[in-house]
Order: sequence, then C-alpha cells, then structure tokens
Amino acid sequence: MQFEIYWANLNPTVGREQAGHRPVLVVSNDIENQMDIVTVIPVTSRKKGRRVYPNEVLISLENKEAILLCHQIRTLSKQRLEKKMAVLDETLKSKVIDVLCMRFQ
Repeated sequence: MQFEIYWANLNPTVGREQAGHRPVLVVSNDIENQMDIVTVIPVTSRKKGRRVYPNEVLISLENKEAILLCHQIRTLSKQRLEKKMAVLDETLKSKVIDVLCMRFQ
C-alpha cells in the first residue's frame, strides 16, 4: 500500500486544504497501514505554466502531468480510499522521500 496512488474523497476540508475527489499517494509504512488510517499526499493536476516548487514532486498520472503536494500531507481514514490508480517507481519513491526529509528537517 505504501507508495500506491488511490482515488480518495477529501471532503470535508477547511481553508486551503486540497478538497474533492482526487488522487492521493499513501506514504505511511506497512506497519501503520495495518490500522484503519493512512497518511497520504494529495495529488493535483499540473496546469500549463504552473511551477513545481521544491516541496512538490512532478509525476505522470494517466498520461498527464500531476504534482504531489508534499506540503499538504495528512492522515485519512481508509474508508476515504477508493480504486487504486498506480504505484510509484523506485526513482519517484526516492524523490518523495527526499522532499519529505527536507520538509521535516
């Protein structure tokens, strides 16, 4: 489950949190994933001209550019997860880990 991308319902939200029905990347480890919650990073589509910031990771999802919003990491109930979409390759896993390590230093 770790480093897999799922569709999820992120509503309700507050303020500038990512909302709606969107992909999320599970980053919690396999031990934590045995509980009824998971830690995820929301994914957003990349709009033309949108810069990718150092606290984000650019990925390809369903043949489109998408951005992992590593600054919006959050914990969800597994009940919010729906269909699995993809699994990150080793290169992208490493990039995500690097960004998360930078974020929490």
